[in-house]
Formats: sequence, structure tokens, C-alpha cells
Amino acid sequence: MLIQTTLIYAGLLGLLLVILSFNVMHNWVRVTGAGHDTDREMRRAERVLSSFVEYVPLALILLVMMELKGAPPPVLHVLGITLVVSRVLHAYGSNDMAGAGLARFLGAQLTFLMLTIASIACVYYFGLGRV
Repeated sequence: MLIQTTLIYAGLLGLLLVILSFNVMHNWVRVTGAGHDTDREMRRAERVLSSFVEYVPLALILLVMMELKGAPPPVLHVLGITLVVSRVLHAYGSNDMAGAGLARFLGAQLTFLMLTIASIACVYYFGLGRV
């Protein structure tokens, strides 16, 4: 079975990873010497990138596993879109501007919701293979 649906979300999230990485590099160049450890913007950029690499790989693995087990494409699209939107919200919400905290909160919560649903789906598909 080919993996078709998850490809778009892996690609979009890969591009987002590049953007977040460039943001860290931009801050790295901007800050010199000991400022790397104390600069607020640098720390924020690193935390956003760290959060991304902590959650997105597993989320994509769960999507691929679901697709391989025959999950309906609309379900995969809803979960994939939720993941992309949640990570964009989280990154945007990590900026230092009015109202950004709500976007960060929603991004984190939507990520957890997507991971929970995809994890339960994988357990469900495992159970179907045992019956």
C-alpha cells in the first residue's frame, strides 16, 4: 500500500521545521558570546523548535501507521490539518505580542488532541488485527 495522504502533511511540516530552524539560526547570529544562554528571543526560538521536534515526528509516524492500516483519507486529512494548524499556532503564539499566548495554548492543546486521537486510532487498528 502506498502512503499518499500523509505525504502532504510531512512536506508542510518539513517546511515549517526549516522556517523554525532558520529562526534559531537568525537569533544565533544576532546574539554573540554569552548572550546565547540569556537572550530571551533566542531561548524562545529554541523552545519553539524543541517543542516541534518533540511532538511532530511521533504524530507523523502515527499518521503513517494509520494510513498503512487503511484509515479513511478524510480522517487522515482532519488529523493532518489539525497537526499543521496546531504547530503554526504554537509557533506564532510563542511571539511576544498581545494575545499571542492564546494561540500558543490552542496550538499545544490541538497538538495533544491530535496525538490522542491518532494514538487511540492506532490501538484500535491493532485490535482489529487481533480479532
